[in-house]
Amino acid sequence: MAWRLITHACGHQERINVDGPYVIVEQRVRKVEQSLCAACIGNASRQDNRMDGFCTLWGSKAQCDRAEPIRRRALNQVDILAAHARFEDRDAFAELRKQVLRRDDAAWWIEHKTDAVNILAQDIEL
Repeated sequence: MAWRLITHACGHQERINVDGPYVIVEQRVRKVEQSLCAACIGNASRQDNRMDGFCTLWGSKAQCDRAEPIRRRALNQVDILAAHARFEDRDAFAELRKQVLRRDDAAWWIEHKTDAVNILAQDIEL
């Protein structure tokens, strides 16, 4: 396996796998060079989430960095669903939004990165 040290747009470096066809590897390298590293994305998400009323996550720093964008995405999904919900369901969506804001386990968010809204909605019978 061949590895290459790439510098992200934020200045942090990451080692990436450069095995494979040249065109695909170069696309992967360009994508990494133009993006922020996971830690910077997590920090930015953490600041935005704190401003929007999210509680502080519990877990390792790496887990929290991964979980912050996941729960931000879940809150955005809830807000979009609530905007299109029937009037009689608005209270249930308000409760769902509160649950998203209160869930503080980073490992839970990582485990349920694709179905978090569905799992939380089952608890309030949406």
